[in-house]
Amino acid sequence: MFLYRVCRNQYSHDLSGNGSKIHGGRWNSPGVPAIYTSSSKSLAVLESLTNTPPGILQDDFSILTLEVTGKAAIDEISIKNLPGNWNKYPAPVNIMKTGDKWLLSGKTALLKVPSPVIPSEFNFIINPLHPGMKKIKIVAIEKLNLDQRISEQLK
Repeated sequence: MFLYRVCRNQYSHDLSGNGSKIHGGRWNSPGVPAIYTSSSKSLAVLESLTNTPPGILQDDFSILTLEVTGKAAIDEISIKNLPGNWNKYPAPVNIMKTGDKWLLSGKTALLKVPSPVIPSEFNFIINPLHPGMKKIKIVAIEKLNLDQRISEQLK
């Protein structure tokens, strides 16, 4: 299985989850490390556009391809099991707590969740502290080159 992540070039080899540990995210509170990935490159870019101005994304970002090797156990949270406000911004505290509970349990290395941007598509949260992290490798890093029209449309 391949997963995709957009990040600043300087962090392209960092799979520690420290960025989300510092800032928190939809599925984790500050203090709890997590790695956010998507099931496709295009979804990873859309997710990044919700948090980062396109002009900044053009400058010094990469898109990583991660490969999950072997058989990985994956937990899943389906949309039918989420409250109606799960995809609001900022993220509801109960969603962060749900993610924290999963991350701290150490049950699996991956959590499949619906994307707040396109709920019928999926993001995968990686628990960087799980032993299964050894099965997750960066297999490609490419400079993120957004079409100039994206930046122009979002001005």
